[in-house]
Amino acid sequence: MSDPALPSPPQRSQRSISPFALGCGLSAAIVAVAMVIAALLVASAMRDAARVASEAAEQVNPASVLSTVLPAATPTIVARPSAILQVRGISDLATVQTLMSTVVEVQKARVGDVIYERLVLIACGRVKAGVRLDQLQPEDVETLEDGRAVRVRLPPAELLDTYLIDDASQRCTTRVYDRTNLLILEESKELESQAREQAVQAIRETALESGILEEARTRAQIAVERVLRAAGYERVEFVD
Repeated sequence: MSDPALPSPPQRSQRSISPFALGCGLSAAIVAVAMVIAALLVASAMRDAARVASEAAEQVNPASVLSTVLPAATPTIVARPSAILQVRGISDLATVQTLMSTVVEVQKARVGDVIYERLVLIACGRVKAGVRLDQLQPEDVETLEDGRAVRVRLPPAELLDTYLIDDASQRCTTRVYDRTNLLILEESKELESQAREQAVQAIRETALESGILEEARTRAQIAVERVLRAAGYERVEFVD
């Protein structure tokens, strides 16, 4: 009696990978890695190109070019010259001159109260009036409003000079018009000097009466204000 056939053990299924499929997978992996590396290289190149372009643009930027050529900006400081020094330097501009003439008659007793020597002088003189700006003191010139304005106290105007003109070539000159003297008497030397002194005094008084001092003060104010404004002061105030 034969033995019944024993069941055969179950067979384990085995899947074999072909060499072709293995090669395709490896190629795909290599391509993927290459693409990643290429992307990284492209990104790096783009960053370098952007940096180079930025540096080139910065070099041609006018602001950058000027910053390398021009010095750095500094705050503007307005330094105005000393007001008192400006004013003191224009004394000659703060004057007024005028020509005046007068006739003077003088006489002198020579023999008792009977015989007199007489002289008539036609005098022409020049009068000069002004303000002595060189006598200004520091307290007479005060700067105001952060140095933009200045207050000035001028000295009083005065007669600076009065003298007779003795140039015969001038239309206005001084000369003896008439002199009366006996032939037997010598001319008195001091008589003409006396006449000239009186002529100078008369010219001075006439100049004062005509308002020469007021004109001199006005001219001084105009000259001072013009100079101070040219020096950068915006306002000039005059006080007594």
